[in-house]
Amino acid sequence: MLSDFGVATETIDRVPEGHAVVKVDTLSIDAWIRTTLSDGGLHETGDLGSTIRAFGVGRVVESNDASLNEGDWVYGLLSAQTHALMPAKALTKVSPQPGIAPSAFVGPLGITTGITAWVGLIAVGNVQAGEVVLVSGAAGAVGSCVVQLAKARGARVIGIAGGPEKCAYLVNEIGADAAIDYKTGDVGGQIRALAPDGIDVFFDNVGGEILDAALDNLRETGGSRVVICGAISQYQNFDDVRGPKLYLRLAERNAAMLGFVVSHHAARFGEAMAEISALILESRMHLREHVVAPIDRFPDALLMLFDGSHIGNLVVRP
Repeated sequence: MLSDFGVATETIDRVPEGHAVVKVDTLSIDAWIRTTLSDGGLHETGDLGSTIRAFGVGRVVESNDASLNEGDWVYGLLSAQTHALMPAKALTKVSPQPGIAPSAFVGPLGITTGITAWVGLIAVGNVQAGEVVLVSGAAGAVGSCVVQLAKARGARVIGIAGGPEKCAYLVNEIGADAAIDYKTGDVGGQIRALAPDGIDVFFDNVGGEILDAALDNLRETGGSRVVICGAISQYQNFDDVRGPKLYLRLAERNAAMLGFVVSHHAARFGEAMAEISALILESRMHLREHVVAPIDRFPDALLMLFDGSHIGNLVVRP
């Protein structure tokens, strides 16, 4: 509830050695944040009265560390605030350039967005040219990146989203071959109509009934991969998470279900950033931004993740 959140004003009196002050430019509103607000969530629960964690990009305005200079652009867990006092070792320098805006580093080049999409689809899902890729939550930040990465790798891509506007975005703006509106019902039947021979890769951001619909449409000849990135349909109910009912399809169709934590693939982040940067500069990767401002609207933005009122990357500009 919005009443659970508040705004506080604090002063940074000094910058300790090895630290820097970052003026926050853009914060990424990601589904994982919700899991830090409940006991028993998937991530460490934040303390009452603490700043809500969020990844962001910003510019150094004061530094007491030789590795960072005033004016440097950096990425890190800046959290929901206008200025962040951070250990220098917790910040990563980034390099905006013509064609790649600073906010791209919490979008297509962000660890929780584009890099997550790349790791799940390519490092884990091992997508191949000519395969059929199904993406749930396809009009969100990660899903949008998955759609475009799969197309760039030569796959046929079907996106699942809610409502005609999002489905139009998938096909007309980011290049999906087809879109399924889950709000019209019978998702399994719609998948079957678009991919009668079955799905090779299912990239799941949603879980619940949509996961079952995908499991029921895996390629019968075997080799399909189900990549579990998230389950946003379940994040509001940790006490009774709905598991897959049709998991035996994995055995029947010689398929695999694979989960991943993006940070475990850090050795390949450079490879991911190089590929995505090239796609951005070639105008083959585009991620619409839904901007919320100022910082006191951060809780409103967080709730938007679960009411379906945004398309693309949901961000806050303090």
